[in-house]
Amino acid sequence: VSVLNNRTDADDEANKKRPAEENADNTAKRKKKNKNVAEPILIRSHSEAEQTNSDATEHQLDEREKENQLSKVSELFSDGKVLLAQGKYAEAIKPYQEALDIQLQVLGDFNLKVALTYVAIGTTLFCQHKCEESMKMHEKALKIRLDKLGNRHPDAAWSYNNIGIALYRQGKHEEAIRMHEKALEIRLDKLGNSHPDVALSYNNMGCTLSNQAKYKEAMKMFRQALDIYLEVHG
Repeated sequence: VSVLNNRTDADDEANKKRPAEENADNTAKRKKKNKNVAEPILIRSHSEAEQTNSDATEHQLDEREKENQLSKVSELFSDGKVLLAQGKYAEAIKPYQEALDIQLQVLGDFNLKVALTYVAIGTTLFCQHKCEESMKMHEKALKIRLDKLGNRHPDAAWSYNNIGIALYRQGKHEEAIRMHEKALEIRLDKLGNSHPDVALSYNNMGCTLSNQAKYKEAMKMFRQALDIYLEVHG
């Protein structure tokens, strides 16, 4: 069982909407802003007009600084991906963490780009066999995704999948099965019976059941996964 690269169409689409960013990947949905209804002003003094112009200039500077910060996040994320691909897991954590710190400041706690960075950190920690720490990162990603996307979204399924694998590596097989069952339920509902991600869930459930010596049940899961792989890939 292994954590797969958790890039999705939803995350990729989110990347296009941000100037330049974290991903992993990365901002998917913009931070919601309160819309204040202003009362009509019939007479404005000179000082009020100056203040308005000053506020507008400051807003432009804020937006420009925000874009600069998100551009830096994109560079840090790229650095992390390269280091991760090279197997330099301890080094990869640093740029990912720097990217996360900026994102939390610029985008806030509940942003899909932030969720994707948690996934990247969680995956890197998993590669270092730090499974409990990895699980915590994936749980944070799941919390954001459930809030922003709902509990039936394929990205939520990916988080359940990753948490399940972390639990599996900790020997918590019953809990791992529950996570994989949640991922499978979403994937069957949203992706259909013959999607590779569905096969992945069957495979991961099979591995977990096998480690519990539930070989008959595990074999059933492996066969379902195989049937899908053969149908998709031939």
